[in-house]
Amino acid sequence: MNPIPDQTNGGFGWRWKPVDIVVLVIAFAVYWPLGFGVLAWKLWNDRQPVPQDLGQALQTGFDRLQRAFEGVFSSVSGAGFTAAGPAPTGNAAFDAHVRAEWSRIEADRQKLNDEVAAFREYLNSERTGDRDVYERFRQSRGV
Repeated sequence: MNPIPDQTNGGFGWRWKPVDIVVLVIAFAVYWPLGFGVLAWKLWNDRQPVPQDLGQALQTGFDRLQRAFEGVFSSVSGAGFTAAGPAPTGNAAFDAHVRAEWSRIEADRQKLNDEVAAFREYLNSERTGDRDVYERFRQSRGV
């Protein structure tokens, strides 16, 4: 079976890159049918009018898998939650309550983040992490 001529590779249709060989070897090492699958895909792909790079194909596959997992996890963990809070329920009073609680929790979270940042800054100025440094920090902040 002769490969399709390819002018970019001196007339040969083989477009093997080092990453292709590494993936093929790893696939055979992990599970031999997987290795044959990668080899078959590579041989089939090289004969396509617009062959896809193996790295690009793997990245596309991983992106699709990540989106699928995100969809599954968002449906399990309660669909409708975003970084800004849960999606509206349609009940104005309840939605207002949720927004208020969400704002309070975010304020507490920000306060904690600020305290951690201040303590790290204090530690950097002291260049030590002993218990007495922590106690002096608390006294200086009035905590």
